Amino acid sequence: MKKITSIEIQAKNKDRVNVFLDDEFAFGLYQDVLLKAGIGKGDELSPERIEQILLMENRKKAMNKAYRLLAYRARSKKELSDRLSRDGYEAPIINEVMAELERLELVNDRIFAIQYARTRMISRPVGALMLQRELAGKGIPPESIQIGIEEAFKEKSEREVAVMLARKKKDSLKNVEELKARKRISDFLIRRGFHWDIINDILENWNSI
Repeated sequence: MKKITSIEIQAKNKDRVNVFLDDEFAFGLYQDVLLKAGIGKGDELSPERIEQILLMENRKKAMNKAYRLLAYRARSKKELSDRLSRDGYEAPIINEVMAELERLELVNDRIFAIQYARTRMISRPVGALMLQRELAGKGIPPESIQIGIEEAFKEKSEREVAVMLARKKKDSLKNVEELKARKRISDFLIRRGFHWDIINDILENWNSI
């Protein structure tokens, strides 16, 4: 057993305290972790109790890290989990953090898919295949991916988006012979992830775009 001989507020961070056991620095804690642990000067701590407290502290750190990441931009559950894992947090803590963030509705893959799709179509429009691959890469489940794709093409159909991009590309290829221009536009739309039937339809209606 070790005795808490002193608890001091950190000079550079008033939200944290230093805990001394048997007159030696033992560990730092967030003040709310200290309160939640219910410990104070004079208490004696077993190794098991110390381990529990440090687990609470690590959980708090992981949650704070998640908050900072979400403040920067929205993230999928997988993105956030992977980032916390890379930062050294273990699976049980990550799972607890994810569960709490989902409870608070700060992490929601369905909402993320919708927001991602909206932003993608504004910043750099793509086809359904590309959008599907990108969302899948972020760990979004199939049902939420479908919702995101529906959102992406709610105002303009996938074909309308493809025609818009093809028309813009065609304008930039006015001095290129038609066969080469067709090939470049076809390759461009393939790279952007549009379905081949849409691309083929555009090529068949070349003079109308």
